[in-house]
Amino acid sequence: MASSASQNARDESPSLSHFLEQAHAIGEQAERTAAEAERNRQADERVVRSLIDSGLLKILHAKRFGGYESGFPEFVRVAQVLAQHDVSLSWVYCIIGVHYWWGAFTEPELQEELWGKNPDCVFVDSFAPTGQAEPEDGGFRLNGRWGFLSGLPWAEWSAVGAIAPFEVGGKPEYLMFFMPKDEYQVIDDWHTMGLRGSASASIEAHNAFVPRHRAFRFSQTIETGRAPGLAYNPGPLYRIPIVAGLGLALVPPSVGGAQAVVELFNRSARVRTPRYQQQRQAELVLSQTVFAESMLTLETIEQLLHRCADELMEVSRGERVLDVVQRVRMFACRAYIARRARELVDNLVDIAGARSIFESESTQRFWRDLHAMGQHVALNYEAGMRNYGRVLMGLDPDAALY
Repeated sequence: MASSASQNARDESPSLSHFLEQAHAIGEQAERTAAEAERNRQADERVVRSLIDSGLLKILHAKRFGGYESGFPEFVRVAQVLAQHDVSLSWVYCIIGVHYWWGAFTEPELQEELWGKNPDCVFVDSFAPTGQAEPEDGGFRLNGRWGFLSGLPWAEWSAVGAIAPFEVGGKPEYLMFFMPKDEYQVIDDWHTMGLRGSASASIEAHNAFVPRHRAFRFSQTIETGRAPGLAYNPGPLYRIPIVAGLGLALVPPSVGGAQAVVELFNRSARVRTPRYQQQRQAELVLSQTVFAESMLTLETIEQLLHRCADELMEVSRGERVLDVVQRVRMFACRAYIARRARELVDNLVDIAGARSIFESESTQRFWRDLHAMGQHVALNYEAGMRNYGRVLMGLDPDAALY
């Protein structure tokens, strides 16, 4: 039976303008607390509560649990706006928000455990298959340590990866295991140069028992496009290939962060006179050239981000198919956007002046956050470009996930 929360599901989601208005308001709140969030290594609790209460996390959430099932075009634009104020908060939004989407692929029994009583329940994950799991009667015995679980303080559950047989004597495959928070230990190790406010951390599990319905066959879903939750959530949003959706969700903070740096530089250049110069920075040819190039780069990557989101929705409507070439191209697109955003910011920081390195200046925070995001495996530029080049020239891709 459908959850009682489905009674609250909306036939029509709020408008994009409504979403963006909320995102700006929450972003401004986050911007005021960004320095404190960096010191505390997690976003302000009031900001996160505002984010949850706003309904913005419902954009990709299933209607049966009170979600909107709106789509990736709305999702990436909201994340982009949040990042214009605080990249760490936008990163947390993207991570948690897309989890409401991919959680809809899991066993219906697990979905009811997650959201049947509390549709706002948060889960976080670590896809790296660094755990050890052994199948046994009724489930699995799980051990291991996993890192980079962003948004962990607000999560009731965590999903973690391991390579293991789904059944005793079966062939090892890529599985994701869901555990409630009382079955793992949090390792407070998030001491980083960027994304400090994302409240990421590691977790450990020791001899945890995971019932079979809490194990998700990730590699099987990638290979076949089938998953147990799709009959439970038949909406078109869940026809999108799981890796394509997960990967694109990581991209908008780079674009929004670059937009923020462009705006900060423009405001400064209009009034700043560099030392030993006789002109305002805005009057210097180098500044004009770099800024113009930055604006065109920003326009290009923003349009590419929105185009990728639109293409995913074309897949959901049956108007497009993501074959191997298109999936690898999607990987290349997200890596390209993230790389160009970092380069744009690097170029502006190079001429922004010495004051930009002070902690009191927002520019350095955006710079650090964009470079921290660029380390994510799903945004790896070399892998993305290499594999797209391979398939364009008739070779098989050699990336693990695309």
